[in-house]
Amino acid sequence: MDNSDDPTIMNAFMGEVCNDRRVRYLPSASHTLSMVDNWERTVAATSGRWVSIIGDDDFVDPEVAGLIARIEARVPDCDAVAWNRLTFHWPGAKPHEMNTAVPTGCRIVEIARDELIRKTFGWQDAGRVPTFMFSVYHAAVRRELLEKNKPLFGNRYFEHPVVDQDSAFKVILTARRFIFSERPFSILGACPGSNSASEGRVEEHDLRHAEFMADLGRAVESETIDPDFPFPQGCGTTAAVGVSQNWFRKTYGIKLDGWEENFVRSCALDCASASTERDFQIMRQRYEACIRAWKGGRFLKAFSPTFEVADAGKTPFRGVTPLLIHIGERLAGALTPAELYEAASGMMTPPDEIAINF
Repeated sequence: MDNSDDPTIMNAFMGEVCNDRRVRYLPSASHTLSMVDNWERTVAATSGRWVSIIGDDDFVDPEVAGLIARIEARVPDCDAVAWNRLTFHWPGAKPHEMNTAVPTGCRIVEIARDELIRKTFGWQDAGRVPTFMFSVYHAAVRRELLEKNKPLFGNRYFEHPVVDQDSAFKVILTARRFIFSERPFSILGACPGSNSASEGRVEEHDLRHAEFMADLGRAVESETIDPDFPFPQGCGTTAAVGVSQNWFRKTYGIKLDGWEENFVRSCALDCASASTERDFQIMRQRYEACIRAWKGGRFLKAFSPTFEVADAGKTPFRGVTPLLIHIGERLAGALTPAELYEAASGMMTPPDEIAINF
């Protein structure tokens, strides 16, 4: 689908592609849609048994369709399939080449719902954000589940503006079985204008958040803050996840105790991702004010962010560790996610040789 303010570019590009009966193209609407409305119309236009969504700066291997079909044959009550992802920063997204990590494993494993609930809603072992493996974003969900969930959740596929998390919360609670591939099948891209490219840089993050709110037809200062969870969505990446989870828990009566300290530790990690000490101090002050105002400040003791000055002259590690192969995102001169994936594929098990032992 296209959702740009100049539809002529994509319309021209898609001209001949649309002759393929497998392709259904959604041109831009009469006006630019919010992400939640754009994803809503996209899923409504799909027709396959499984649904997976990526962004325009991402890549997914078409061979994953064959793997899903094999999993479906062996595990017929599987409703959600996920896989590891690589990363790729487009030129201009970062000041220097970044690393990505290729897993050395190729197992197909089942993940229990209880584990996903602990890791996602309980923030167990979380980094800056908790686990979001199973959703329609860089993973695949059975269409039957999406249609079944729709009347249960607002009569929409997506309700919350943070659409990937909205999808993950619903899938985790309702899917029958969850199957995960250690082998990557997609690449998360980040272009200079994407949210992920602004992480750790306060001014750019604030600008992206303002654009996000404008897409929803709202001003930043109009954001309603829940007094029971006094974290503005624009406070940081961790806060944005917390806000979406808070909305979901309250809307659908999800009860889970003991997640708060884990969340606060993730807030500290978000601060540690700052690009400069100035960014770090601003992020620390924002988070500390929110944590102090939350439930009488009882979780402030878990908030202990630290900042380490990056060594600009230090080359990031590239090589093999027991579970990962660390490579530069420009491996073999890659200039796009597709080119990086092609280069990295030589380090991964061919899809048709992956064993499914169920």
